[in-house]
This record gives sequence, structure tokens and C-alpha cells, in this order.
Amino acid sequence: MAKKPDKKPKASRGMPRSLIYAMIPGGFLLLVLILVLAGQTREDAAEEPPTVVEQPAQPQQ
Repeated sequence: MAKKPDKKPKASRGMPRSLIYAMIPGGFLLLVLILVLAGQTREDAAEEPPTVVEQPAQPQQ
């Protein structure tokens, strides 16, 4: 009997699956980090009291 040559599975197009599976949680964590930092900067801006410039009352004649 003749042996059939071992066929290796052909790699699919693009990145290997394991790399994609590793990037999904990494991307999620990156997104959460960006949202948290953006929220902190908006919170810091909201803490500053608004500057109110009062003009002196003008005497009425």
C-alpha cells in the first residue's frame, strides 16, 4: 500500500485565529481604559467652578 502524503492544513487568510482570540480581550480592555480616562478628564473639568464676572450696578439717573 502506498502512503498518502501528510497534508498540513492550509493557513487561512489573514491573522492566525489564536492571535485574533488574544486581541479581543486586549481591545476590550483598551476601550475601557480610554473611556475611564475620558470620564476622569470630563469630571475634572466639571469640578472647576464657573467664573462669574459681576459688573457693578450702574447708578440710575
